[in-house]
Amino acid sequence: MKLRLLGTAATFAGIVLIVAGCSSPPSTTSTAAAAQSTATASDTAMASTLAYIKGGLPNLKGASIAYLAECASQNAYCQTRWTAAQKAASDLGAKVTLFDAGFDTAKQLSQTQDAIQQGFDGYVLAPVADAAGCANFNLIQATGKPIVNINSPMCGNPDYTPGTVGFVGIQTQSFFRQHAEQAFASCKGTCDALALGGSVGSDLFTRWDNAIKEAAVEYPNVHVVSQPSDFDPAKALSITQDALSSTPDLQLVLCGWDDATRGVEQAILAAGKTPGKDVRIYSAGASSAGVAKVAAGTWNETSIELPFEESYYGFAELAKAMATGVTTPGFTDLAQSPAVVDGPGSIFVTSDNAAKFTPEY
Repeated sequence: MKLRLLGTAATFAGIVLIVAGCSSPPSTTSTAAAAQSTATASDTAMASTLAYIKGGLPNLKGASIAYLAECASQNAYCQTRWTAAQKAASDLGAKVTLFDAGFDTAKQLSQTQDAIQQGFDGYVLAPVADAAGCANFNLIQATGKPIVNINSPMCGNPDYTPGTVGFVGIQTQSFFRQHAEQAFASCKGTCDALALGGSVGSDLFTRWDNAIKEAAVEYPNVHVVSQPSDFDPAKALSITQDALSSTPDLQLVLCGWDDATRGVEQAILAAGKTPGKDVRIYSAGASSAGVAKVAAGTWNETSIELPFEESYYGFAELAKAMATGVTTPGFTDLAQSPAVVDGPGSIFVTSDNAAKFTPEY
């Protein structure tokens, strides 16, 4: 049985491909203008944030900041972001209080209400989900205190939400589409592929799944199944085993998180195939383990994610607003950070450029 395309339903400015889908294509002129406008806003946001940090962060001694995170201890990415939050608070002379929602929207709402009652001077919000995060944002906004949004967009926006003092992240739908298109471009003929994302119902999986479907339209030679794996290596192993059993000529597996990709590799080996050759592997995260696998040629690629910068830049933008009243509207896209631009020069880590990238978790 062939895999079929499903119809329904992870230290620091690079090239970002802005891709949008619509029911009827706009004119070439309007598309180019929109892309230029988005790119300019992103360039400006990153440049102004880097310049502000380079100029020296303000002393916010006595200030209190609430870090409302969708996660903080659940995996290495979340832990690295919390480490960066504490480093940023220390550099600012401010006190940061962690509210770890553990990916629970109800818990994050309760924590948001609690934080508002405590009366913080500023808020860093990493929403669990788009709509729920938007509701929390509206609650905080009513206090008149500045809010910066990191990691996950909200309020139906692809990235920056007006009313926040800035948005820092990389895991947008555009990022995942670039990841998928990069993988699909490796197929020279008809190609069966498997895409493994996070958890059904989560905005992260929805963005991933939508990006896979959009990329598949551009590459009709690729027949792809998109499935959730909860970023769990054991589930990734089981799903990949099933796919290899039903489709022995499976050529390509995309996985949204390096840790889960370990399960993909194990399944390929168990099937008597060579990872990275018989079945190509495109992962995401650029963790220490992931980059090592790519450097060794076991995996073909891992896409860069930067949890330390994500958090630290967010705190810098919040501090700027608190100290000067000046906000950073637009998308501070981590694909444009020095870790990418001055490193591999691309969000895609391959065996050719792996030595130019230093993993941070």
